[in-house]
Order: sequence, then C-alpha cells, then structure tokens
Amino acid sequence: MFQPSSRRAKTAPSHYPRVPFHLLRFGQLLASLIVGGIMSFFMWHLTHDHWQTPWTFILLMASSLFSVAALAVTIVLHCFVGLKPDFNIAVNGFLSVLWVVSWSLLTWYMSPTLSHYCDVEHWQEDAGIMVCRIYKALFTFAFLGTVSTLAALCLDFYVRRKNNKRGMYRLHDLDTKPQESGAPRGPFTDDGPSYGSGGIAEPRDSDAWEAPRPSMGPYSEQSGQRHGYAVPEGQFDYDDTRYYGGHEERR
Repeated sequence: MFQPSSRRAKTAPSHYPRVPFHLLRFGQLLASLIVGGIMSFFMWHLTHDHWQTPWTFILLMASSLFSVAALAVTIVLHCFVGLKPDFNIAVNGFLSVLWVVSWSLLTWYMSPTLSHYCDVEHWQEDAGIMVCRIYKALFTFAFLGTVSTLAALCLDFYVRRKNNKRGMYRLHDLDTKPQESGAPRGPFTDDGPSYGSGGIAEPRDSDAWEAPRPSMGPYSEQSGQRHGYAVPEGQFDYDDTRYYGGHEERR
C-alpha cells in the first residue's frame, strides 16, 4: 500500500519559499501556453498561405516550448528528488535569454501596431481588428513570460545564496565558545586536576617494575609473622604494684 509519508521521507527538503516559487512558475506556464497557442495559429496560417515564418515567431515558439518542457522536468525533480538551485539557475538562465531576445524583437517590429487602437478607423475590417488584438495579447503574455522567468532566476540566486550562507561556519567560533555558568561538568574537562597539581600522580620516568615499599606505620607487614597489629616488645614488662594496708609492696 502506498504511503505518502514514505515518499516524503525520501525527498530532499526544499529551501524555496512555497508561495513565490509556485506563483512564478504559474506565470511562466500561463505565458508559455498562450504564446505557444498564438504562435501555432500564426505559423499555421503563414505556412498555409506560403509565407515565410519570421525569426521573431520562431524564437517566441521556442521560448514557449522550452519553458513548458523545463517546468515539467523541474516540477518532477522538486516533488520526487529535490530541486537544486544550481540546476534551476542554468535552466532559467537559458530561458531568460530566449524570452528577452524574442520579446525585444517582437517589441521592435510591432511598435507601430502597439501604438494604434484596434478599431475600424485603423484596420478597416473585422479580420484586421482581430489580428491587432491577437498581436497585443501576444505582446502582453510575452512580457509576462519574460518578467516571470527573470524573477524566477532572481529567486534561484537568492535561494543559492541563502543555502551557502547557512552552510558557512568558522571553527574558532566553536573553540572560543564560553561555557555556560551552572552547566554540569564532564569527567574529562580541561579544568580538572592535572599532573603535578596533586590530583593525579606524576608519571614515572622509567617503565621498570618497582617493588612496593614497606609501610613504616604500626600496621606494617613482615614476612614470617601474622598479619595485623604488631605488639611492641616489653609490653607486659612492668612492676606489679599492690597496696597492703598503708604500705606499699613491690614485687
């Protein structure tokens, strides 16, 4: 049985902010679909009437197709593997070049059409008015595709910079970190007794085995005698003094 939690556990966490990430991708997808549909309509009529397709239309068609393909690939990576900013920077960088060049050429060649109203006075028939409106819609959504792709590229650089800043650290900050007051001290702290301070015995210069020295106290152990307290000699050599009716008798 498929469990969504197991799939999420295998997916790398994404550092992209959810709302800007998906909002920009929606703008790219919407612009690509509409521009691609308009370009398909124009290119079909031009081919049917044996007219040559302008380079501006070819670039716009390529921008829309590559954008749809890139969005499909990156959303799969984002959901199942994890989208890396470096890879997305390369993808959006290539798409940004296509959108900027194609939109600039479209603006250059359509400037007279964009400056006029789509009415009978300028186009004189319904077919011309429809073409004028389609051209203006094409300009609008090509501009949306350009802006959304550039904004997505800026978001990729922001996420990459944030990840690199989060991964940087300095080792001397860890070495000079002050110890909190009142914290429990471990058994191997640096502030404990060291050699020569009385807490730990000094190491010997030689590794040779040294016989234990005999004790000088009253509890000394001597070979051939019982262990325990040694009774000093002459312990019971003393005079017995008794009292006999007012005079003292000594034995």
